[in-house]
Amino acid sequence: MHRTRPSLLLIILALAIAGCGDAGAPVRERGDAFTVTLDDYLIRPQEVRVPKGRRMTVTVINQGQLGHTFRIRSVNHNVLRITTIKPGGRASRSFQLAAGNYTMFCAVANHEELGMSGTLTVG
Repeated sequence: MHRTRPSLLLIILALAIAGCGDAGAPVRERGDAFTVTLDDYLIRPQEVRVPKGRRMTVTVINQGQLGHTFRIRSVNHNVLRITTIKPGGRASRSFQLAAGNYTMFCAVANHEELGMSGTLTVG
């Protein structure tokens, strides 16, 4: 009988999950608002660029089968927090950030590690 190592199975599973969706091209927002879609283990778009010095509004839509959160994190701490959005739900928040790179992610369990993260560039 042939046995497969558990770590190999985990790698195959992670690759399969990562390949389940298309994150799309980076989005450059010139207006004052943008939308992020959450799906199970994917944030779309995964790269968003917004102008510095402008108050922005993000609308987050959960198209997944699970509840998800949405956070924007700087190097040191969360700078925007949206609590659990149920499947089919949406939430909006306004914010203004200093120029730099931030991480967008879902804070539920290990969702970020499963691919629910992206980059927000303010500049």
